[in-house]
Amino acid sequence: MSNPAFSVLTRSSELTAAAAEELDVLVVGMGATGAGVALDAASRGLRVLVVDKGDLASGTSSKSSKLVHGGLRYLENYEFGLVREGVVERQLLMKLAPHIVRPMDFLYPVWPDTAKRRLLGLGLTTYDVFARASLAGRGGGTRRHSKISAEEAIALAPAMVDSELDYSYLYGDCATDDARLVLAVVQAARRFGALVVTHAEVTGLTSNDGRIVGATVQDHLSGEAVELRARHVVNATGVWVDTLQGLEEPGRQAVVQPSKGVHVVVPRERLPLLDASILLPSKQGDGRSMFAIPWGRQTILGTTDTPYDGALDGLGLTEEDLSYVLAAGNAVFKKDLVEDDVLGAWAGVRPLIRQTGSDSMSDISRRHTLVEGSAGLLTITGGKLTTYRRMAKDVVDRIVEKDDRKARCRTDEIPLTGTRPVGELLAETVVTATTLGLSEEIAASLVRQCGETAGHVLSLVRKDPSLGELLSPNAPHIAAEVVHAAQSEGASTVEDVFSRRTRLSLRAKDAGLPSALLAARLLARETQQDEAWAAGQVQSYADGVRVERGVLGLAEPLTA
Repeated sequence: MSNPAFSVLTRSSELTAAAAEELDVLVVGMGATGAGVALDAASRGLRVLVVDKGDLASGTSSKSSKLVHGGLRYLENYEFGLVREGVVERQLLMKLAPHIVRPMDFLYPVWPDTAKRRLLGLGLTTYDVFARASLAGRGGGTRRHSKISAEEAIALAPAMVDSELDYSYLYGDCATDDARLVLAVVQAARRFGALVVTHAEVTGLTSNDGRIVGATVQDHLSGEAVELRARHVVNATGVWVDTLQGLEEPGRQAVVQPSKGVHVVVPRERLPLLDASILLPSKQGDGRSMFAIPWGRQTILGTTDTPYDGALDGLGLTEEDLSYVLAAGNAVFKKDLVEDDVLGAWAGVRPLIRQTGSDSMSDISRRHTLVEGSAGLLTITGGKLTTYRRMAKDVVDRIVEKDDRKARCRTDEIPLTGTRPVGELLAETVVTATTLGLSEEIAASLVRQCGETAGHVLSLVRKDPSLGELLSPNAPHIAAEVVHAAQSEGASTVEDVFSRRTRLSLRAKDAGLPSALLAARLLARETQQDEAWAAGQVQSYADGVRVERGVLGLAEPLTA
């Protein structure tokens, strides 16, 4: 049985409902993996609550490269099983979430000094074979690879015009909005009855006869602490898994080696990519690869991959991070990118599995691992965004095995975003939007983000035309999306809306701050808060952006 609309107003009632009786599964962490566990368990008939100390996807799952991909780079280390798993999951997500996971062309450029160039074609052929093998009964897929001339590559990615390219390979992978993908999984879990509470932190584990039987949850919005009972507790907190494992077994050795990844956003005109992303082999002699990805009116450049042992909360961009990414881009594109070109940036940490006796990130496994602690805590970590569903399946398979139940995994057939073809939905949305005085760009953005609920956003504008106001000149987002986020997408704060329901925090130097008070007032109206609360929301959002941007800072004044 599905739950009511995913509104901030349902939080307290869902937490109360969860505390009223024993849960089958308590999932801690609402990134891609935790959301996937909630969907898998709920769809197998289990009573589930998933919580997160912040918003959904507020950790690593909103700070990826915005790609769903097989991991072509992993073929260099002969990790064929890992690549095949990624390709299979990519093909599935194209079918299950077509408006969020969409095919994108990629270029693998080759220069006269490119090493192992003869092996590239063989690697891409292997990639194609994995993709074709995973397509049986699942509809279309990504393009097969081909070798194209430098001129053809530059036509797709004009930024490479001065890069002295020899030729390029063209192949297929997928792009996504990572936070919106997590939201889609959460909403699907709710349709199967899962309870969902954001901004609620597990502060303690309850045990009986040496077995974990529940947890204490601190609601950060109400300030209340709630005691929960659960037959199974799943630790899906990503880079924070060691913290929760420490509550089960104090002094336990850490299993995660966080890897820091940084991306920067520049205007499209400074790094023009028309119809393809680029996988950039390292030209700095350190063996790292990066991506350049078209992102609407902007271009993303990243990511880094360095060991990180600092604080996991409040991560920000350092001077070293910024210099490295810009230097890597300039080494390829010869565009003289400088700090002033950067519109926004994000820094995240991946939960990689520690390897004893090695300090090299290249030696650390990108595979996932499932561990059962001495008191029964199930911890899942490692992996990547693309393979979240497979990770979740492994967890719930273990749970049903422990329960001696027979309930097969169904998440390979559960649509995440509706069943209407994207083209048909887009055409309908464009017609509706234009009758309301909104642009085709806004309509396309709504379809990519909201899928079949794009019509709900437009219905809000029909009722109140002022909600058609653009939130920023740098991205096609309108005020109605703030209201929709509060009513139907579980958003509680301005940061939830600007950083994850939309990505205004990343697309402009002002991070959308000139419209932050408008957004806060709309949220306040939905939640019966006052003007002081709205002003506090703006300040809190600005402070958070400053922390994440680090050395970039945020010089724009706070304006209404």
